[in-house]
Amino acid sequence: MSDKADMHLRFCKISGAGNDFILLNAAAAAVVPDLGELALELCRRGTSVGADGLILVESSERADADVRVRFWNPDGGEFGTCGNGTRCAARFAVLDGLAAERMVIDTDDGDIEARVSGAGVALGYRVRPTVELDRSVTGGDGERKGHFVEVGIPHLVVPVDAMPEGPIEPLCRPLRSAPELGPPGANVNLVEVVDRHRIQIRTYERGVEAETLACGRGGSVRSRPSRAASRSHDEERRSSDGPLPARARRWLLPPRARGTGPRRLLGHTRSGSGCRLT
Repeated sequence: MSDKADMHLRFCKISGAGNDFILLNAAAAAVVPDLGELALELCRRGTSVGADGLILVESSERADADVRVRFWNPDGGEFGTCGNGTRCAARFAVLDGLAAERMVIDTDDGDIEARVSGAGVALGYRVRPTVELDRSVTGGDGERKGHFVEVGIPHLVVPVDAMPEGPIEPLCRPLRSAPELGPPGANVNLVEVVDRHRIQIRTYERGVEAETLACGRGGSVRSRPSRAASRSHDEERRSSDGPLPARARRWLLPPRARGTGPRRLLGHTRSGSGCRLT
C-alpha cells in the first residue's frame, strides 16, 4: 500500500470465544485499494493490531438479506465464512447501525440468520453439513484417519486418545494440507473424548496457519461425527497454555447447524480519530 502513511481507517476489534477479528464498515474501507494486503498488514501479531482475520461488513444489495459480510485470513486470502467471525460481524452490524438485532447475513458460503442480544449472538445456518467418516489422509508421521466435515468451511476432525500437551502445529500442519484434501486443504480439529458429556478440542486453522483459541463452525462440526444422535453436549476448549476458562454449549438440531456464544468488543477507533497505518 504505497499511500498507507496518509490513510486513516476506522475499525473495531471484537473477540468471539477466543477468535479475534478486525471489523470494517465497507463505507470506511472504500479508501483501501487491496483488502487482502490490508489483512496481511493489520493481522500481524506483535508488530501490528493482530487478529485471526479481517471482516468487511456492508448493507446487502439483496432484498431478502440485511448485510453482506466478507472475510480475509491473516495470509491475505479471502474465504467464504467463519462461525465466530460471523457472530462478531453481526454484533458489529448492530453497533454500527447497519442492521437490527435480528438479521440475515449474506456470505459467499450461504445465508446465515443472526440474533443479537447484548454481547450474545445466536446463529442459524442455512446450509446442510456433509460428513465423510474415517477418511485416510497422509500426514508428517504417515497415514492417519479422520472425519471430513464441511459446513461451508472444510474441517478434518482427528480423534486422539490424549490431547497433546505442547504445540500442535507439528502434527496438524502436514494434515491441514494433506494431498487427499485437495488444494484448499482444511482446518484440523484434534478431539479427545473425556467422557460421554465432554470433549476437549484444539484447533489448527488454515490461513492463520497456527493454533487458534476457538473455531465457531468447527465447534459444531466436531460433534457431528461422534455425537450425531446427541441433542447436546458440553465442549471444553483448550489452548497450548491449558484449558480455557470459557465453556460453550452447542445444540445439535439437524439438518441445520446452529451456534450461540458471547462476542466481546476489544476496542474501536472513535469517529474522526481513525487508525494511522505506518
